[in-house]
Amino acid sequence: MRAVRIYFKRCIAASFTVEAALIMTVTLPVLLSVLYYGFFLHDKGVLNGAAQQIAAQADLNSWKKSGSNRLAKQAKKLTKTTGPSRKVSSSVSASQSKASVIYKGTITLPGLLPSLFGKKKLSTGASANRTILYPADLIRKIRGLEYVSALLKK
Repeated sequence: MRAVRIYFKRCIAASFTVEAALIMTVTLPVLLSVLYYGFFLHDKGVLNGAAQQIAAQADLNSWKKSGSNRLAKQAKKLTKTTGPSRKVSSSVSASQSKASVIYKGTITLPGLLPSLFGKKKLSTGASANRTILYPADLIRKIRGLEYVSALLKK
């Protein structure tokens, strides 16, 4: 009877090992894909924030001749803030009426994850376009409207 119990315990222990091996082959790629999708969304958010920030700074620097160069330098600095994205590049173009910022980068997926996503690399990047406002002109218009509304109230 004791020999039957020992044999039965070994069979149960072996079945747990097989079940764990089968379950882990499914759960580990799913967990890793969720983790890498989080990295992807993080980098996309960081690049979007950087693009919006550089485009907003174009309002302050656009009237200077060196403003476009300064924006390009700031855009290069912000490419270093991304996480696992590689080959992050930036391009900035600013004219008197419009500013445009584009970031591009890629995340390389390791192991079996390309078979889940269907790609070996995910492209991260963002772009921002902004119409340049000249603060002095806007302030003059607002103060003019305040003056006219004050006259109309009297």
